[in-house]
Amino acid sequence: MLKKINIDLLNNIDSLFKDFYVWLKGLYDEESGGFYYAQSSKTDPKFKPDIESTAQAIHIIEDSGLLKKMPKLMKRKLVSFFHARQDNETGFFYDPHNEMDKVDRMVARATSYGIKSLQRFNKKPLYPIPGSKGKDSLPNNINSKENLLIWLENRDWSYSWMACDNIAAARIYFKHLPRKERKEYLNIIWDFLKNKQDEETGMWGEGRPYVKISGAFKLAGLYSFFNKKMPNADKIYKSILFALRNDISEDMCWTRNPIDLLMSIKSQLCKISREEINEIIEITYNNLKVYLKEDGGFSRHRYNSLAVPNNVELGKGLKEGDMNAGTQALRIRNFCYSLAGKRVKKLKQYIGDFYTNFRYKNEYWT
Repeated sequence: MLKKINIDLLNNIDSLFKDFYVWLKGLYDEESGGFYYAQSSKTDPKFKPDIESTAQAIHIIEDSGLLKKMPKLMKRKLVSFFHARQDNETGFFYDPHNEMDKVDRMVARATSYGIKSLQRFNKKPLYPIPGSKGKDSLPNNINSKENLLIWLENRDWSYSWMACDNIAAARIYFKHLPRKERKEYLNIIWDFLKNKQDEETGMWGEGRPYVKISGAFKLAGLYSFFNKKMPNADKIYKSILFALRNDISEDMCWTRNPIDLLMSIKSQLCKISREEINEIIEITYNNLKVYLKEDGGFSRHRYNSLAVPNNVELGKGLKEGDMNAGTQALRIRNFCYSLAGKRVKKLKQYIGDFYTNFRYKNEYWT
């Protein structure tokens, strides 16, 4: 007799979100229209609502079925938030209060977040996106096919996660290239990654199991972004199982990335047994609950938030939830439902009337 999917595991995951939406509301900033990274970020003037945290909050709101219900004033404030952060000369998106503009990976991420967030409100950037005027409008390190190949080879392949993230983040530029140039550039990337992939494990670069899985997860986003299948999906799946069974999750990303990667390649795999589905969900649940904090949010590290989640300081690293981990937690929950073959239900018992008591200049929106 086939083993049944353990529904209790899904219910246990849901229970972790009891105070999650109260926590999320507490990070909204009525003045800027954006969201802070963590509660501690609100207590220090050097921190402001940032692009990544605001985009991640919008993602949570959309995943929770709340985007269409968002008050018009809040939508206008969010659109203004992102428009104000696009540079009129370069087309890049920057936070004005930190040094993200000095890190090419962060600039690419922020630009991608800015574009996607505006799209959710059916709005466009105010200025042309890098790449939209051809290869000469790309960042200097990838503005020719020769430079692109050198740049790919010079990623730090001793740490798979960051090397692959650097490449995946640049996809936003290639998307906006004219079709012919886009094809030429992408062919260079696909050929490079094909030669770089370990045919035995399906991984790219070096590092402990979760680091390699995290690198592959980043590349999964690149492949799917351009509607291309990941090579050696069966080998990747075996590496996912190995990491889950043998490595220790010490970062919320290491709980999210394996199941996210699995869902990216699931259609390329033979049927996954119910025993393995239950095992994956159980390991994921046991890892996820470690990151839940008393304020109702989830943290990037097991014992505390991560002050610098991506090259830029956003918080104080206290024992508290942070937006980076929060958006991942909800995605993990939704992926577990999908993997189990169950409809992803909204957490209505915890969401409540989300927009009640949101304020703007001391006036209630509802």
